[in-house]
Amino acid sequence: MLIKEMMEYQLNEPSKKELGYDLCDDVMCFMNNEPSFYRKEYFPVMHKFKEYVKAGKEVQPRAFESLVKKAYESYKNRYTVEGLEETLDKEMLEKICNEIHRSEYDNIKNGHYDDRK
Repeated sequence: MLIKEMMEYQLNEPSKKELGYDLCDDVMCFMNNEPSFYRKEYFPVMHKFKEYVKAGKEVQPRAFESLVKKAYESYKNRYTVEGLEETLDKEMLEKICNEIHRSEYDNIKNGHYDDRK
């Protein structure tokens, strides 16, 4: 292969831009710390999740896909970061959903959402 061909291949090769931070952690932080999003979107979903867990019903992580898509849309509109894709790829969507499920399930089981008396 000629150097010219190698350079053309590199120029035409689609590449993902590195953001320089963990998008999963950032979107999770956004969902928990953006007051309006938390109050209108996140908390109602977690309240429903708590009801299902307390009733012994199984909830799959993909149940949070709609919430995560809304969060990403709000995040993207609020912060103009070069390199953010228009939508989350499937792998990142699953990663965030799994992280929400894991962390919030632990919080529910540890009584973090129980009513204070």
